[in-house]
Amino acid sequence: MRRKWGRYIACGALVGAIFLLYIGRLGQWQLFDGAAYAEEAVVSGSFIKLTGARGEILDRNGEVLAGNRPVYNIAYSRLTEDSEKRNETLLSAVKLLEAVDVEWIDRLPITVGAGGDYVFDTERQGEIETMKSAELLDLPADATAAACMEALIERYEIDNTADKADLRRIASVRYGMERSAFSRTNPYVLARDVSIETVEVVSERASGMPGIETQVDQTREYGSDGTAAPHVVGTLGAISEEQYAAAEAEGNAYSSANVSGYAYTDTVGQSGIESVFEETLRGKNGRESIETDSTGAVISTTVTDPPEAGDSVWLTIDSRLQRAANRALEEQISAEPTEDCIAGAAVALDVNTGAILTCASYPTFDLNRYVSDDEYLTALYADETQPFFNRGLNGIFTPGSSFKPLVALAALEENVITDRETPVDCDGAYHFYAPDYEPGCLGEHGKVNLYGALSRSCNSYFYDVGRMLTIHKMSTYAELFSLGEATGCELPESVGIMSDPLEYTERHGGDTWYDGLTIQAAIGQCDNMFTPIELATYCAMIANGGTRYKTHFLEKVTDYDRVITRETAEPEVVLEAEISEKSFDIVRRGMRQVCTEGTAASTFADFGVAVAGKTGTAENADHSDNLTFIGYAPYDKPEIAVAVVVEYGGSGDAAKEIAKAIFEAYFFGGAEPAADQNAADAQAADTAGADAGGEM
Repeated sequence: MRRKWGRYIACGALVGAIFLLYIGRLGQWQLFDGAAYAEEAVVSGSFIKLTGARGEILDRNGEVLAGNRPVYNIAYSRLTEDSEKRNETLLSAVKLLEAVDVEWIDRLPITVGAGGDYVFDTERQGEIETMKSAELLDLPADATAAACMEALIERYEIDNTADKADLRRIASVRYGMERSAFSRTNPYVLARDVSIETVEVVSERASGMPGIETQVDQTREYGSDGTAAPHVVGTLGAISEEQYAAAEAEGNAYSSANVSGYAYTDTVGQSGIESVFEETLRGKNGRESIETDSTGAVISTTVTDPPEAGDSVWLTIDSRLQRAANRALEEQISAEPTEDCIAGAAVALDVNTGAILTCASYPTFDLNRYVSDDEYLTALYADETQPFFNRGLNGIFTPGSSFKPLVALAALEENVITDRETPVDCDGAYHFYAPDYEPGCLGEHGKVNLYGALSRSCNSYFYDVGRMLTIHKMSTYAELFSLGEATGCELPESVGIMSDPLEYTERHGGDTWYDGLTIQAAIGQCDNMFTPIELATYCAMIANGGTRYKTHFLEKVTDYDRVITRETAEPEVVLEAEISEKSFDIVRRGMRQVCTEGTAASTFADFGVAVAGKTGTAENADHSDNLTFIGYAPYDKPEIAVAVVVEYGGSGDAAKEIAKAIFEAYFFGGAEPAADQNAADAQAADTAGADAGGEM
């Protein structure tokens, strides 16, 4: 018995010793190691992405074409959420936004159909495939929308007792959160650029929606005039499925290791300069480190890596000229020269650098309304006149007689004609192929030399010159002058068509080329079709004596504050046309005479600066004629070249008046010029042309 009690006592002593040891250790933990263990309880390494401001887009004079303004976004943050109430909170937030007519970011390619069933948004096939992929739902390619929703509901632990519309709302947000790598460090944006009234409403309800918060961000604004150069500046939009996939493939998607990568909810350049210079304009993201305790409460925040603003892109565009071109296009086309005239374009170049001073397209749109007015945006997309289409770079038009100066240059260089010859006696038709084919002329010009043929636009003269020159020579010279060739500018541009026998056969289902097509090509018809920027480049080369510059929109790149110049665009010579100055001088005299006593005299004869140019009227099947004008000024020391096309403009002065408005803005700030300041020089040039012989 004593032995048993001794055993009890020994055990009690051992327990007591252990207890005392524990008490002592507890005291040590509390008194000596408390700070260390408290430090270990802090969750370190978390951060929030800080977005760098997007660089501005400016014109050559520093006028802001695309700037930034602060905006409010409604976001969901993991730092302040109650994870058990996540789905409930998100549904409440979405319904609240809907109640105040705010559009929330909805990226789920599934909708609730009219019959109450889940259906795919068939216009988003790429997103549907991504959603079914092994990385997400891992469903077969033929899985139905209902099967996808079932998988989403299970994946995100959504209460299936809710109605289908609510189930879809929750699933859409949760899907977007997953696609955008939602995390403690990356809040999910539910709605962008909301009003201060919406912020107030959300703030009032915030206590019942843990995790919902307001963020201050930036969005694009376009000053007081979002119509200045929208086709050039371009648009921003939510990153597309393809763009995000490309970023992922390149290892440039957002993650904790790559905070500057693209997130699923990012806004990126979708067209124009915004797209082409995306990497330049896009700022560098920073990070704000977050320290939380073991309960998730935030202890402190520290900006460890400040965000960096993107660089600003300066364009060669002159806003003053651009606005003048915009106004003139709208005024002339709205005057309805023909019932089917609805569109046009104007491009102006610096003849000595290739800098694009103006690139105007009509119909156009307002960038400020584009980003703020959903009804306006919907109407734009539905507009059959295609207001988003940049006709200055991508419209392809039959040039008509504006092609004749090139034919003249080629014929002079190939010794087919001289400036004094009068190869035909124009009686209103061309008789070389009579009686089988006798194409007409717009007048009865009699015997005219090259100057008279250019100034009065005699088709008969150029029919004969084209016949002697051949289509192959015309094509060779057209290529030299960037007709049917890309001009090299930074934005996407279409490539025009120069008539060619082989391509004609392919283009027209096996039809054979014949001589009549050659002479039609010589007056800018047949298959000849060029872009306005090609026509402007060609005109600039005539003005500067054959130097073909690479056209460009970029003037320079600076830091956001416009202090440091990162890059400056230098003129780039593509080629030097090996054409004699004598030939250029003859053609330039003829183009000057067009503007003093020829087809453009009514517009430019009394203009304050000597203009040289060429009009064009081009036939179109089933439509009115195109009106074209190419010209440069001053005649004696060229600075600016202009090309204008009025699509289906018929006849009249519309193209010339648009060009005149651009010249006025360039030389006189848009004001009406005084009497001809270069009258003496112009008269001397005219006299030289008249002395060359032939009827004028």
